[in-house]
Amino acid sequence: MLHMTRLSDEALRFGEELASVTLGIDALDRRLHNLAEPADGLVVINMGWKKVREFENFAEARSTLGELAKKSFSLPEPDRRLYYLQACVSLDGFCAFRQGEMPELMDQVGLFLHADCAPVSETHLTECCARLQDVLARMGYAGTLQGMTAKWEQENRVPADRVQETMLALMAQARKKTGGILPLPEAEYTCVVEKGGPFSARSDYDHLRVVVNIEPDYTVQALKHLVCHEAYPGHYMQFALRRMYYEQGYGAADGLLSVCNHASSCAFEGIADMGSRLLGWTKDDNDRVFEILSEIKSAMGTASSYQKNVLHWTDDAIRAYMQKWPLLGGDGAVRSRLRFVGESSRAALIWSYWRGDQAVSNVMDRVETKDMDRFMDYSYGRLHTPASLQMFH
Repeated sequence: MLHMTRLSDEALRFGEELASVTLGIDALDRRLHNLAEPADGLVVINMGWKKVREFENFAEARSTLGELAKKSFSLPEPDRRLYYLQACVSLDGFCAFRQGEMPELMDQVGLFLHADCAPVSETHLTECCARLQDVLARMGYAGTLQGMTAKWEQENRVPADRVQETMLALMAQARKKTGGILPLPEAEYTCVVEKGGPFSARSDYDHLRVVVNIEPDYTVQALKHLVCHEAYPGHYMQFALRRMYYEQGYGAADGLLSVCNHASSCAFEGIADMGSRLLGWTKDDNDRVFEILSEIKSAMGTASSYQKNVLHWTDDAIRAYMQKWPLLGGDGAVRSRLRFVGESSRAALIWSYWRGDQAVSNVMDRVETKDMDRFMDYSYGRLHTPASLQMFH
């Protein structure tokens, strides 16, 4: 079971200061842009930090971030020195974006997320398709790849009116499995469904539930992925453990905040996307088919955002390109994706999924079973960028 490591006093104090500065930037942004909904701001979840550093303008906030960045070099933990420096750069980038100084999407991806800015290549998508073809052929499917994928999806599809009950049943299984590797919070997550929105599902921590958009079609395997990503052992467990670490004096106050377009976004999404792997819940070829299709969808998000916001393609052109490749979810998933990449404040964020998957899986590939408990402590007990996550040893 999880062995908790305590951060240094210096790192804990730094986390408190950074949390207050982050909330101050969020408050300034909301005031200047009339953002009323929690999901529309920089800080989308606050699990209890109350102190807010007040700023009159973004220039003042950037000056404070510059001083904080200098302080990060004196922290005892090497990974905290790197993470907190990159977190300050990320927030400074957000301020620059709001000042109109960073209009280019590629700059936003690099400075907000500290991720590789390149969108997925056709070469990589073609390699994914070759792997998918091999698995489907082994399972007995024949014909074109699009045809095989459509038949597989139809055979495994969950009707929209059964999505909620299926999610709840899978959530019970995932919670039990997660209890074998992580301390479970007493409160249990539930599930509600709605139609429409720029997402497949989202973790509504404030109301202890997963909200699933039933406009796209889902297979059983896709719903299992959503359970692992949004709840167990994904976002709900990330939130719950970060709060537990802070309340017990082990973790930093900035872990109480969930910040959008942030240095922590890639690791946050990547850990959640590795949920099935963490639980050892990949059972058969149906799961393997979904894993490849999920990678294609995640990677395709970077291409769609690049086409929309850098190449300035029309939605019809982006839709046609997406439909060249085997994608899950039907027309509903395409419409949801177009809404996502069309939001200027979220266009860079979509990189956090595919690049986050790569960041986390690259570390997990070298973690031996005997070291997994330490890795869980390292990855769930503190925030990370792709680079600081790589420092696990």
